[in-house]
Amino acid sequence: MAEALYSEGLAEFFVRSGLNYPAATEFSGKVDEVAGSGDPRTGSPLVAFGGGKDSYVAGTIAEMAFGEQPTFASVILADTVGAVLTRTAPHPPRLIKRRLDPKLLSLNGAFNGHVPITAINILVLTIVGLLEGRGPILFANERSADEPTMVLAHGTEANHQYSKSSAFEKLVRQAMTEVSPSAPQVFSVLRPFSELWIGQQFAKIESAFGRFTSCNRNFRLASDADKRWCGACAKCAFTSLILAPFISREQALTIFGRIMLDQQALLPFYRELLGLSEQKPWDCVGTISESQAALYLASKKADWDTTLVMRELLPELMQLTNPESLDRQATDALKAEPAGALPRDLYQAAMEMSS
Repeated sequence: MAEALYSEGLAEFFVRSGLNYPAATEFSGKVDEVAGSGDPRTGSPLVAFGGGKDSYVAGTIAEMAFGEQPTFASVILADTVGAVLTRTAPHPPRLIKRRLDPKLLSLNGAFNGHVPITAINILVLTIVGLLEGRGPILFANERSADEPTMVLAHGTEANHQYSKSSAFEKLVRQAMTEVSPSAPQVFSVLRPFSELWIGQQFAKIESAFGRFTSCNRNFRLASDADKRWCGACAKCAFTSLILAPFISREQALTIFGRIMLDQQALLPFYRELLGLSEQKPWDCVGTISESQAALYLASKKADWDTTLVMRELLPELMQLTNPESLDRQATDALKAEPAGALPRDLYQAAMEMSS
């Protein structure tokens, strides 16, 4: 797992810093077993909460499966971020604070960039769960996270979302079992589903519309927790696009405070999301196929058919494909994959939510 984090997990860091990738690294060492304090099969779960639509859908599924309000947990670097998460959550989350090594902050001329933050959160919550005798540690990572952000010239993939991927999730479970058989297992509640499916389910949780946020800039500039959407980033573009087929114009105004599909500043991001440029954004966004399907489905609704994105980009997309293909993409994206490693009760709750 450590080697995978240093290679695939830091792929974006290497690529965007102009460093050679993949890195030639070799890990060796001894793994000592750690005793747990409970039975991970019976303890109550921890549900990772990041403030976004995925967290809300995962929390709803967990509540349906376990029959009780889930304990949301968030790993934070600053109290201001904790304030944002508390305001966006349906009930106060458990805040677990981490800090950066001061030596790291004192470096001059060091490389700086993306790190696999979800891996950090997974490991922190697993340690907390192990100490408290918790049940499963539940995340809201969807199958869309498996699509690489870009493919390099020599064929190697770089994925901004590697630590959200199914491959990494499997490595985590294997590593945790090796270190402590009694450790709580990590599962992504949304793994069998796409971002388009999640958008469809989130549209049913209207109580969250005026509260949630998926804009990363809100967590960098967290002094104003009420300003939930910057309106100028890939996450604002993606969230508005993936929800558009399932919400009205009025609901979009409640969520975003403006019509994102009419924002000129977001056009370059929509272009990347739709596969009309060289690569996807370096951000946690869905697949190109489901973004195309979302645009096509939204174009059939009177609320969206005359927006800037439809006027500018739908004709360009239709030069590359056709309605029949886009219909198939939408059908495939909204179809659940088999449960895989996801416990049956969680999978059944998800299927019940979507019925």
